[in-house]
Amino acid sequence: MAAPSAATRRKLQRKFRLRGFTLKVDALEEAAAFLDRFPDAEDDALDLLLDELDKEPLQSSILDRDAVRRVVALLVEAEEALDVASPAATSARSALRVVDAFLVPRFHYDPIKKVFYEHTGRLAVHGEAGDKASLYRDRYQVLLQRLSRDKYFSKPAFDTVATEHCSCEITSVQSLIGCTGRRWIMGVISQLEERQFYLEDLTGAVPIDLSNAIS
Repeated sequence: MAAPSAATRRKLQRKFRLRGFTLKVDALEEAAAFLDRFPDAEDDALDLLLDELDKEPLQSSILDRDAVRRVVALLVEAEEALDVASPAATSARSALRVVDAFLVPRFHYDPIKKVFYEHTGRLAVHGEAGDKASLYRDRYQVLLQRLSRDKYFSKPAFDTVATEHCSCEITSVQSLIGCTGRRWIMGVISQLEERQFYLEDLTGAVPIDLSNAIS
C-alpha cells in the first residue's frame, strides 16, 4: 500500500479533527487506502466513513487501525453488494442521497417575530383539509420575508429623497385603503369571481384589470 500524499494527510487530519477524532499513523493510512477506492468522489467517501465512525461505540477518540478497518470493511462489503445488485449504482451513489421525510425537521415562519421556529408536534402521514392552504401560506410568507430583506424592497433607515427613489417597500393589500400614488404589492393572481381577476395576499384581495396585460 503506497503512502498517502502530504495533501491527503492534511485533509484527513483536518476532517477527522472536525469530528473530534485523532488519527494514529496506521489509522490514517487505512483511511487513505479507503479513499483511493473512490478517486472521483473522495469527499463523499470520507463523509460516509466519518458518519459510520460516529455510530460506532468507540472507547476513545484516538483512532487506531483496527477501529478504522472495522468500519471500512463494512462499507466495502455494502459497496460490493450494491454493485452486484446494480452495475450503474457506483456512479449514482455519490450523486443521490435518500433522506427519510419523517426525519427532516419542519420549520414555520413567524411573521410577527420574523423568525423561524421548529415544529415540535407530531406530523401526520395523511394531510387534512386545511394542509394545502397552509402549504401555500407558509410558502408565501417565506418568499415575502426573503423579498422584504432585499435592499431594493426594504424600508430605508433614513427617509431622504435619495433613498425614496431607490426603495420599493412592499405594501399589503389591506394597507392600500386611503393610499395614493404608486405602491408595490406581492401577491398571487386569483379568479374569485367569473371573468374577474384579483391580486390577493394574506390580508385581502383587490380587483385588477388584465385586459392590457402582456404575456
